[in-house]
Amino acid sequence: MRIRFLCAWHADGVAAQRRGGAQQAGNCPQIQIFGARETTTPQGFGSAITLIELVQKRFPGTVAEEIVYPALGDDLYSRSAGEGILAVIKQTSAFAARCPQSIIIMHGYSQGAQIMDDAFCGGPDLPQLESAVPLISRATANNTAAIILMGNPRFVPGLPFNVGNATAGGFAARPADFKCPLFENRIQSYCDSPDPFCSNGNDPETHQQYGFKFGKDALDFIVSKLVAN
Repeated sequence: MRIRFLCAWHADGVAAQRRGGAQQAGNCPQIQIFGARETTTPQGFGSAITLIELVQKRFPGTVAEEIVYPALGDDLYSRSAGEGILAVIKQTSAFAARCPQSIIIMHGYSQGAQIMDDAFCGGPDLPQLESAVPLISRATANNTAAIILMGNPRFVPGLPFNVGNATAGGFAARPADFKCPLFENRIQSYCDSPDPFCSNGNDPETHQQYGFKFGKDALDFIVSKLVAN
């Protein structure tokens, strides 16, 4: 299957079109999906694996790469998130430089969603990352087709890319007037009101169900960004 990817990233705001499936150096996949796990989960994909497997089934040959970061909680959460942001920047930049024609999909779950939110929409989790602009490379931005965030602690209600019934923000919520203009048409952020991490609920089980509840919806969103020739 050949894929046509339409994206928007230029300093002057003009839409640009990229075409996947072109000849590349090395063993570059047509689609690469980066996954970042939730807090206290062992290194790997954690709950992000549900959607990752749906994408790989829909687009055979898709390569998945885990974001390597601590995913620690409690007093080490902020440090962990800061290291996670740097890992997102480093890993995606290295891949985009090696495989400039490959399409990138990002999927973060819980703390993994927060570090992707920060990397693409601006910090802060560490002072040196306090920024209102994307921290990822331009090549990464150019090649990213979709960003799926599930249970994101940075969740704030009322944003155009929200999915779910949450009406309150997470424990690390963005300000009410937050915007992520460069990527908001490529983001889907899933959060339901009983979730105590992306909202103000008291049911931790809700936090673990997004892949099962919204996986098909997230996949449909991704497919909508990848137009088959």
